[in-house]
Amino acid sequence: MTLDKRRDYNVDLAFPGDRFQVIWKDVNPEEPHESAEDLKAARFNRLEGAYFAGGAFWFDDTIGGEARLGQIFRYLPASNTLELFYEGTDPGKMESPDNIVVTPWGDLWFAEDETIDDGDTINRVMGITPDGQVYPFARNRLNDSEFAGPTFAPDGKTFFVNFQNPGITFAIWGPFKQRDTKRQTQMSVAAPPEAMAPKVSGELAEAAAQHGMSPLEAAAYDRLGVKLA
Repeated sequence: MTLDKRRDYNVDLAFPGDRFQVIWKDVNPEEPHESAEDLKAARFNRLEGAYFAGGAFWFDDTIGGEARLGQIFRYLPASNTLELFYEGTDPGKMESPDNIVVTPWGDLWFAEDETIDDGDTINRVMGITPDGQVYPFARNRLNDSEFAGPTFAPDGKTFFVNFQNPGITFAIWGPFKQRDTKRQTQMSVAAPPEAMAPKVSGELAEAAAQHGMSPLEAAAYDRLGVKLA
């Protein structure tokens, strides 16, 4: 994909809330990476998990973001837009998101790659609510294996997740919250956490208005070194 008005754009430099209009391009399937570069496609670091629910296609970049702690994006087919929803700034809340799933009640859960904390390996399943609150659901204290493949049974009452090594699948029964399709939809359109938004100076906000762009778009250009003011 390419992003309107930002050809050859490195999405690693986006801010939570940054929204892009998507332009789809066909690439050579034999050399997709090189072909995408030639087409000036949007660039990510290392894409991992993906899941569709509530009208949004969610995916993550396990080492994306300024702190290299990971990013979670959502693509909205109805408007053909891509948005950065969450970026890791605190390893206590996110570090190296991998496989992801939207819960039956509308939270987003992600399994992390191995995280090192004071020399100890930590492997977690973390959750994010529609209002941007992050919380831990599970932590592996048995071995150094990371969680993988989180998913729910069709009735929403059983949560399945794997230990990558030695290859064990766990079935976890709640009680979990009741299925809430409205909340799943709410998650697909929820505003990213306000605290993660960039600080926009009055000068930059004035320049944004002069150039007919949003403050977030102006902040993204400013972050790339493009001076608007």
